[in-house]
Amino acid sequence: MNFKAITKTVIAAVSAGAMLLPLAACGSDADAGKTKISFLSWDNEQVMKPFIEEFEKENPDVAIDFSYAPPTAEYIQTLQTRLVGNQAPDVFIITSENKNDLIDNGYVMDMTGKSYTEKLSQANKDFVSRDGKLYGQSISSWAAGIAYNKELLKQVGYDAVPSTWDEFLTLCKTLKDAGISPYIEAIGDGADRIPDSFTGAILAKQGIDVTTLASEDPQTPGEHEKEAVKAWMKVYEQGYASRDNVGVSGDDAKTQFTNGQVAMYTTGAWDFSTFEQVSFDWGFAQIPAMDKNHEQYAQGSPSPGLAIYSKLSGDKLKAAEKFLDFMVSDWSLKQRSKNGDAITVEGFTSDVAEQYKDVYENNVKTGKYFLITNFYANPDVLNSTNTAEIQQLVQGTITVDQWAKNIDAKMAAAQ
Repeated sequence: MNFKAITKTVIAAVSAGAMLLPLAACGSDADAGKTKISFLSWDNEQVMKPFIEEFEKENPDVAIDFSYAPPTAEYIQTLQTRLVGNQAPDVFIITSENKNDLIDNGYVMDMTGKSYTEKLSQANKDFVSRDGKLYGQSISSWAAGIAYNKELLKQVGYDAVPSTWDEFLTLCKTLKDAGISPYIEAIGDGADRIPDSFTGAILAKQGIDVTTLASEDPQTPGEHEKEAVKAWMKVYEQGYASRDNVGVSGDDAKTQFTNGQVAMYTTGAWDFSTFEQVSFDWGFAQIPAMDKNHEQYAQGSPSPGLAIYSKLSGDKLKAAEKFLDFMVSDWSLKQRSKNGDAITVEGFTSDVAEQYKDVYENNVKTGKYFLITNFYANPDVLNSTNTAEIQQLVQGTITVDQWAKNIDAKMAAAQ
């Protein structure tokens, strides 16, 4: 999202405080004499109140002025308005949609080597890094996988989803030959998760530093993902997934899976609460490797990070850094894990659902996941363009080469 474009439209429409929901307890007379730091969060008061209360209990000399704006677009607009209006919060969220603008405009402090970043996963660091500098504290991640109906797989002699794509396609053929619909994706929502997983493995094998992708001129995400897309498209070309998936939303796909109409569905842990209600035994597997020469990556992403305003100094800076130290404390990590976050901080393991353990241990904790929109400038352009182009590709109206050229042309025009 372009910083200049945002500020032109937002300043006219949104006052610096219009979207903010303050924590009622903050700013009272009891805070007199304390160092006050402002924190703009996109987690609401219900989520953040326990953290703030515990932090202030452990640090009685610091008071946090909490405010909230909902993700993603509203949050980014609110933050940008406060930054350009000289009302910058001391601590705020940095993520894929705003990190390049925040770094380009010098709003975020370099926290490379700080105590509160030492134990972060390298993948989490890479997410909010550029040119060797770290600008955010990201402590958890998510990764997609393949939900599968164990009973349907058992009918054709399989206990689980295979570990390579060719073997997966063989399973799909076996299911189809038995009259069972093999596989569904929510392409109506732009959820082409397999190509990102393949691309992550390809880039890793090639030794490409993903933090450099946003600096390429021109940017060529289509070219980078083309090999992965060609492999993924076999599931459509061979008839194991319907080209009608272009009109299938996440809710549609989930309903078909939970009704037992399809054997496998690519999704994430966000659907587990629904799956717990189904009448059949289900599992959740890692996305297969593209081939035996590549690792099993997932589509996935680190969580948004906490950033510190670059102009902080003195007691305010010390207090802000105390807060980030607290956010990687055992108390905080346990609370985050209790809230459902899959923690990726060294020395801590989240208590995740049994079905999620393989993906958590082998993808989330190891950083073996990739989300293409995280590592290019103008991720909003890339996301919207890819959604439109992928739908044409699945429909069969364009080729993979055309898809890649169209993606890269749009990205070049946006630079």
